[in-house]
Amino acid sequence: MQTGNRETAGTRAGEGAAKQVALRQVTREEWAAVPRTFPDLWLAICVWLPMVIFLLVQHDQLGMLAAAGDTLWDLISFSMVAFVVAVIVGSGRQAQWLGLALTGAIAYWQSSRDGIQTIVMFALAYYVVLTVLVACSDARFRALLRSWRREATGTLAVEPQQTRSFGITKYLPPIMWNLAWGALAYPALRLLWQYFSTEVHSVADLDAGFRFDMIAALVLLALCFILSTLRWISSRAVGIFALEIPADVQNGPTGLRALGQAVLIEQETMKCSCRDAEKNESKKEFVDHRFIFASDFCPEHGIEAVNQLSRSEFLQIADQPWVYGDHLNGRILNGQQLRMNVVGLTGWGSRPVAVRSPWSYGGGQLASEYYAPLAAREPLNRAKRELKVVDPADNTIVPETLDVAGGPEIDRINLHALGINAEAVRVAGARPFLA
Repeated sequence: MQTGNRETAGTRAGEGAAKQVALRQVTREEWAAVPRTFPDLWLAICVWLPMVIFLLVQHDQLGMLAAAGDTLWDLISFSMVAFVVAVIVGSGRQAQWLGLALTGAIAYWQSSRDGIQTIVMFALAYYVVLTVLVACSDARFRALLRSWRREATGTLAVEPQQTRSFGITKYLPPIMWNLAWGALAYPALRLLWQYFSTEVHSVADLDAGFRFDMIAALVLLALCFILSTLRWISSRAVGIFALEIPADVQNGPTGLRALGQAVLIEQETMKCSCRDAEKNESKKEFVDHRFIFASDFCPEHGIEAVNQLSRSEFLQIADQPWVYGDHLNGRILNGQQLRMNVVGLTGWGSRPVAVRSPWSYGGGQLASEYYAPLAAREPLNRAKRELKVVDPADNTIVPETLDVAGGPEIDRINLHALGINAEAVRVAGARPFLA
């Protein structure tokens, strides 16, 4: 069961030799049986809501905060807001460790002065218990992944540009890095402006609020490097390997993303005019360089081109996401039994990437390039998890429902012949709906 040196579809040649990684097939039953853990939403609430209450109660006793202003409102600035947002949004499965570290620091500070208060001891015990519970839960998934890696019987070629997704700085959301650098830029620019326009000639001449902004920015930047490094170490403890998994949004640890309003560049023809669409002139980098916006007026991929097809002609393209544009939804996956190769699933919070191969070993058809895995996050209810649809600019698409369609219905085409448990409803002047 080797993919050998076969070229991985959707990657660019000439960027170095592909790396061979171990490949393990995962059955639908194994994927559905991945043990649940604390949902990310619950974990964030359990960490940060008590922390906010705790800090409000302890504000008068925290000399560091009190020195920055008479009230908590005096601490509000761009750097502080960026710090809070970045920590809450980007801490992920390490949130409980941050809560424990902050509570421990407060307990240590109090112990060196008037003694630790009862509420601090209670908070410390709470975060210790929460940290142990989450760590044990997450360890089960990592142990399962390590066992899957040991059981791997094949290999898969991964291109160099895809392995770069697992660099040491890639384990945090880009927004967290942007907020960290922005938080540092704010006091730096403020210092330059005051230095050249006022009597301020040293950091000592600046107010306490500025110094607090600078400290917050530096702490946030250091925290980003620490969290990213710890996640990188954790991923290496599991190992980078490939899994062939079911493309199923309602089972397993990862959701799925699909590109809507998009067409694969490889699907352009001489008749195609999608590239001339105004949205494709944007300078913003698309979420996937292999795709462009699909034009509703294209003679090949447009609305009229799709609606004028005969039933048999429509069935030849009905399983392709571009057909439905902004009406694409999870029904397109119902019954298809699609498979997907992913690399980089190393635990909760990891961000695997899809890797193409010539065939599927576990039975079924490989999902097309339009689909990609999302980060491994536990939802509140896996059975209610939905396909996330985005356009090439990474804007989330909320599909319209058939009952709001403005034009008259043309026909309904049953898609069971394609293995899809749905039907396509063609409507005049609009993309088909999945019902």
